[in-house]
Amino acid sequence: MTSSSGLRKYTTGVVGLDKLIGEITAPYTMLIAGHPGTGKTTLAATICSENAAKGEKCLYISFYEDKEKHYRYMKKLGLNLEALESKGVYRFIRLPTTLNIDQLVEEITRLISEGYSILVVDSISVLLEPVAGNPEKRAWLLNFFYQLPVVMNGLLILIAELPYGEERITPHSIEFVVDALIVLKQRIEDGFSTRLIEIRKARGASIEAAETAFSISEDLGVVVHPPPILREIPREGGELRLVCKPLREVVNHYHRGFTVNIFYSPGSPPGTEDLLGILAMAVENDLKVLVISYSYPPPVLVDNITYLFRNSGLSDQEVKNVLNRYMTITALNPFGQSLPMLAARELEIIELVEPDVVVFHGVHVSRSTTRDYGKYFKELYNQLLYLKSKGITVIRTGICINNYHCDAETSIADVTYRFNRVLRRSGEIDTKIIVYRRFRDPVILPGEVLRECVSEWIDAIKNKLVHS
Repeated sequence: MTSSSGLRKYTTGVVGLDKLIGEITAPYTMLIAGHPGTGKTTLAATICSENAAKGEKCLYISFYEDKEKHYRYMKKLGLNLEALESKGVYRFIRLPTTLNIDQLVEEITRLISEGYSILVVDSISVLLEPVAGNPEKRAWLLNFFYQLPVVMNGLLILIAELPYGEERITPHSIEFVVDALIVLKQRIEDGFSTRLIEIRKARGASIEAAETAFSISEDLGVVVHPPPILREIPREGGELRLVCKPLREVVNHYHRGFTVNIFYSPGSPPGTEDLLGILAMAVENDLKVLVISYSYPPPVLVDNITYLFRNSGLSDQEVKNVLNRYMTITALNPFGQSLPMLAARELEIIELVEPDVVVFHGVHVSRSTTRDYGKYFKELYNQLLYLKSKGITVIRTGICINNYHCDAETSIADVTYRFNRVLRRSGEIDTKIIVYRRFRDPVILPGEVLRECVSEWIDAIKNKLVHS
């Protein structure tokens, strides 16, 4: 895409990656290195596809990949390369490795003369390994690739293989002739595979985060979520009206982008009253809510919410209709993947649903996935900042098993409700709700407030049904 200044500018097609490496302006060379199966081909094809869709002609040269297989796999990730090929802006060529270096260079030169502004070579390792013992030939080949983006006035993408267990580029000096060096890696964390993307070099960009997790999904393709920059987080959005009067008197209101904790004491597992309150808020403010549960499958939560309306005069179907309109409920097993991949999967779901409010239900379970709480807190903080930057309100519910953890998470929230149960000498259990509102002194409410709120929440939902 040509800018108003006459310079050709490109995008990776991955928002988070664009933010990490900065502006891509022709002539530009990008090296994507990584272990087998880490997503190098997928990332290169994504860059090609995104820019080809804007009219930039892309040539993808492979030495091993089968065209039909390549197109079929990329289509699963949302890249319709066949459609781009039919428009004349994408072409896939497989060159035989039986050609010598001079013949391969001559063929590449001939192909790019057909007007391509983006070239992918998959992989450069095939060309460099035969000349590893010939310094003069290697220098000649490196100079060819150094000059190539200038001749094209475009973007050159080179793919290099990293041997298993290594993170160092093989000694061919190719990294010295590129503008950006991206390394894709896979590591085993807590017994699970974790995908990591490292930016080792990006000319003209201030690299705030050198390494971060990424994911590849059939729904979204390559997804990179770099740690947010605190100074760039906007202020919270518009007000969200709370339905329960006692809570309004203490908290007043929420804002879009708030983080809210609802923590219960051990021995009093969270029910679904909190979800009822969130549903009432959604009805009151016309919000779309996504619930990600770590404790129960969606049908169990739906049944329990429906049960709270048993004496309200509403039928189960009426309640489920309200739920379907305002709330999407899903569930994840936090022990089924590494912590970074769990965070990445959560953000994938959020991007697909595009909610106004995200509820993480049963956070005490996800908190238990690692013994390193510092690692968990880091992932949590970055995720909360990212969602705040999008204006998404986050509500986290769970048991306060460790007071240190709950205090830490209270410190980064806008509002926290902590349900404390105290056993009296008489044998009765007294419940207090401590409300922490950012920049205000804590307020203690009696446990009976919850019953009053439940009644108001049900009435608010009933009134909405009557007047809708």
